[in-house]
Amino acid sequence: MSNTQANNPPDSSAPSDCDPSSQDADVPEPTPDDYPDLSDWQVDVLWDESLEQRRQTLGLTDQAVTRAVEAAAEHLQFASGVIGVRFCDDATIHQINVTHLQHDYPTDVISFPYSDQNGFLEGELVASLETAQANAVDAGWSTADELLLYVIHGVLHIGGMDDQTESQKQAMRLAEQAVLEQLRPSDLALEPVEVNKP
Repeated sequence: MSNTQANNPPDSSAPSDCDPSSQDADVPEPTPDDYPDLSDWQVDVLWDESLEQRRQTLGLTDQAVTRAVEAAAEHLQFASGVIGVRFCDDATIHQINVTHLQHDYPTDVISFPYSDQNGFLEGELVASLETAQANAVDAGWSTADELLLYVIHGVLHIGGMDDQTESQKQAMRLAEQAVLEQLRPSDLALEPVEVNKP
């Protein structure tokens, strides 16, 4: 028997943890002080088991992923935080996309922001290795670099950036490029972005 919400619907007469009226209004947002055992950043990197063989040939270390997370968050002026990074295949990210965003297709990266208060950033992102492999060929760089771009892009979303309008897309590309240059200036495959001034 599963413990999912679908199989065990909540008792509608009981107060819900998701109902703001049932929560204590005096509970503050989490701050870095709420996580006293952390250094500035806690980055948890998870590779789905199905990717293990391909992971070994990528040359992408968890330390490089952690540095990309930190650099992207610090670019947005966050000083500390907790970020989860999961690498999966297209079938998995497709299912996540359907479940959480109602988009019936695989994608490159999906972000889940949780908190961005008082210089503290918290969230998770999921990135597809298979999409990265396909897109890296077009970009003219390695799959590892494409995955780092997805990590950076996801963290920028967690930190509050969006890319729905042309000006937002341009700001996102500039931020991605700045972080990539900070990480690996000699290995930048992105084309420079021209800023359109009004």
